Formats: sequence, structure tokens, C-alpha cells
Amino acid sequence: MVFPIQAILCAVDFSPFCSLVCNYGVALARRAGVPLYLFHAVHHPQDRIHPTLVFERGGDLTHHMADARQKMQRLMKETPVDWEPVVRFGDPVEQITAVVDTLPPCLVVSASHGVSGFRRFFIGTVVERLSRTLDCPMLVVKPTTGNGNEQATDFKTVVVSCDASGHWHQLAQLIYLFEPDPTSSIHLVHAVEGPMGIPLDEPRLSYAQAQQAYQARVADHLDQAARNLFGDEKQVSTMVAPGEPEEMVLGVAQAQAADLIAVGVRPSGRVGRLIAGSTTEALLRHAPCCVLTVPEPKKQADSNGGGK
Repeated sequence: MVFPIQAILCAVDFSPFCSLVCNYGVALARRAGVPLYLFHAVHHPQDRIHPTLVFERGGDLTHHMADARQKMQRLMKETPVDWEPVVRFGDPVEQITAVVDTLPPCLVVSASHGVSGFRRFFIGTVVERLSRTLDCPMLVVKPTTGNGNEQATDFKTVVVSCDASGHWHQLAQLIYLFEPDPTSSIHLVHAVEGPMGIPLDEPRLSYAQAQQAYQARVADHLDQAARNLFGDEKQVSTMVAPGEPEEMVLGVAQAQAADLIAVGVRPSGRVGRLIAGSTTEALLRHAPCCVLTVPEPKKQADSNGGGK
């Protein structure tokens, strides 16, 4: 299943990095020739002492939503694309998901905010929750300087996290949206997480020989898939080695000064969304660059054994 991007939705919370989110959204909307939406959720403001909503009958909600639209207008002043504001009331993750369901296949652009400790353990960040909830790709932008407003929106080097499911092929289809320059480079990384048994048709192989043979087969398969997907249009390298996926991907991303890491997401149940420890969450937390998450179709995830 290829994800045809027909719209871009920027999730803004009016933090200092909103301009960066909008810059990426505008660049991608222009590149793809699709409409751009700006989304903001007016969340439930609570009294600091008593756990009650502070909205009153005097029109507080209307005021907050009107204020959000005005801030959007200032953010998008002199923007060279047509765009549409979308303001909702409620939990940001729930509202973004509801809006995405009403749009054509889209890409969500959001910013990463550092959250740690018990809050992350129990509820995760907004982007981590979105990565487990959305049925569309999401670009999580991370500023590499103190002020993200001047950060370039080009992706010259991309690292793709691959696994045996083959879902990374769908990630590869999206790379052309992010890397229109044929001189850009792609690094495919496959981590062999556990030992494989000795093949029944090769009983004389030692344990070490069996592992080396399996790793060689995976490397050959990855090389062939890379040639089929990219041909000579991209500079592509592959890496297959034993290890933890997040550690290998992060290591390659740092060594190559990557601009983007692409990773698949397998659907999970409610508990998985609340207390997550997958490769995707690890990359969202620790990646030195932007992260593209692409959800695996539910039927494919079920056949592969559930969430990752």
C-alpha cells in the first residue's frame, strides 16, 4: 500500500517551534502541490487549585478559539500557499485523529517537545501518542539550533529503519517527497535482533556459520530491494548487522549527519499507546534529526505478530 499524500496538516500549539512546523508544512505542500491545513486544539484549561474547567458561560471557549485563529494568521502571514485553519476543542491527539479522518490521505507535521519521568511513562508525549494512533504518516520535526525558524527544510540524507516485515518499502515510496534531489543519499539499516536456528537443510553448519549465512541472505535481499525501489536515482547504502534497531539507526544517523529518520509503526492496543517502549518511541525521543513515522496497515501488522 503506497501512501499518496493529498494534503498536509500542521499541528501547532503556539510554542516557540511553531514557525519551524509551518516552514516544513509549507515546503512540503508546495513540493507536492497539495492543500495545507493548520490545526490547533484548544485543550481543557483547568483551575490550578480545583480540578474543574475554567470555561464559563461568558463565551470563554469562543474567545480562545478566535484567539487561536488570530495567532494562526500571524504565523502564516505572507505564506506563498493557500491554507485553511482548523481549530477544535479537546484533547489534541483525539482531535487531530478526528480531523485526519475527514481529510484525503495526508501527512501530519508536528514538533517534538521533551517530556521525561513519570509523565512520559504513563501518558507519553503528544507525538508518541499520535504515532500510535494516526493511520497516516507523520513528520516530527526537531530543531537543531536554538531558534528553529531558520532551519532548512531540505532532506539531503535519510536513514530508513528496515525489518523483515517489508513495511519499510512503503516508507521508501515517501522518500521522493522529502528528497527530490537525486544527489541525496539513503541509508537502509536492518538490525538482526535475535539468533536464528540452524536451517534443517544445512544440519552440518555450526551455530556461527548459520548466523553468518542468515545475515548474508538478509543483506542480499536488502540490496536487491534497494535496487528495485531506487535504481540509479538515489545514492543508496545498506547495513545489516546484529543489534538493537534503535541503537543501530541512531548510530548511522549520527555518523551520516542525517536530516531524517524514517521508521514504520505497528498498531498496538490501548496499553501499548500509554506505556510504549518500541523502536519508534525510542527514535522519537533520541533522534538527532527529524523523524518520519509511517503506520503499518492493520491487516499486515496482525500477520506479522502485532505491535512493535
